[in-house]
Amino acid sequence: MASKNAATGKAAFSYKTTLEHLLERLPLRSREIVKLRFGVKDGKIRTLEEIGKQYGITRERVRQVVGSALTLIASHKEYPEVIEITDRIQATLEEKSGVMKAEQLIEKLAGKEKSEQGALSVFLESLPACGTEKEDESREEVCFLNGFLFAEWKEIHDTVVIILQDSKEALSLEELYGRFAKQVEGFSKDRLLHFLLISKCIQQNVFGKWGLAEWSEIKPRGMREKAHLVLKTSARPLHFRDIAKLIDEYGLHGTKKKKSHPQTVHNELIKDQRFVLVGRGIYALSDWGYKRGTVKDVIADILREAGVPLTREDILERVLKIRQVKKSTIVINLNTYFAREGKNAYTLKDKK
Repeated sequence: MASKNAATGKAAFSYKTTLEHLLERLPLRSREIVKLRFGVKDGKIRTLEEIGKQYGITRERVRQVVGSALTLIASHKEYPEVIEITDRIQATLEEKSGVMKAEQLIEKLAGKEKSEQGALSVFLESLPACGTEKEDESREEVCFLNGFLFAEWKEIHDTVVIILQDSKEALSLEELYGRFAKQVEGFSKDRLLHFLLISKCIQQNVFGKWGLAEWSEIKPRGMREKAHLVLKTSARPLHFRDIAKLIDEYGLHGTKKKKSHPQTVHNELIKDQRFVLVGRGIYALSDWGYKRGTVKDVIADILREAGVPLTREDILERVLKIRQVKKSTIVINLNTYFAREGKNAYTLKDKK
């Protein structure tokens, strides 16, 4: 059951053609009901109720018709085309440790054509080598190979949740697996990744780090959360215009159409204690040891912490570690607001 691919001249396998061939043994109405239920007819999946109203039958009757069709397909598992479909599904799932998000498996095997996707869904529902499970509170809707143990998946999943809760921050796969392997022996990194990919509770952010789905580090919602993630990942101070640009480049808006306005970023960051203005429009994170305040405030804090007078060179070096300002600005502040001791040392004016 193949159609000719004009671009390559090769035969492209068609799930829809194979399905229609198998359904020829059913009455016309039954064939149409199956196509409507799985979106094979026009790419739109109909509910039991919608189909029932269209044909003047109950939802239960629609369910029975679909069930009979699935049984028919399962009985033809030795057909060459059905064997090929089974082999394709099995090979793909085996590469993913026996389980995948249903939508990802379907798109990988059937492409983006909705009717082809719908036809493949019929086979996934009917073939004995595999199965499908609806989503629940902890995972997505999945396709799986017979023999896949959901109890094992749940145990592994819960172990990772505890690891992340203890870490209190997102981890790379290598970091996560390093901690995981100390608790669970004989479980490969690839298999762990495949298990994580179907989770709702554990997600990967745009920088490839894993964490709990509700964390702002994984799904930043407001402008401040997005800016915080950009700075934390960059690990260096950035101008607010660069922060806005990176928010867009990393796709943190979730859509390419929406753009970050630099002035909006600036206005949001200046109001948040987690961000420190360390230069002209340049922001750092307070977590890095930067403190809010003017250059005068920074010098005063340095002198208080030192507890003794410091030379101008020492003060310059310490200020420039946490502020991107000109040396002349620091010197002006020293001469204006602080007391000189000796030839080249400064202290607080009110120090007794």
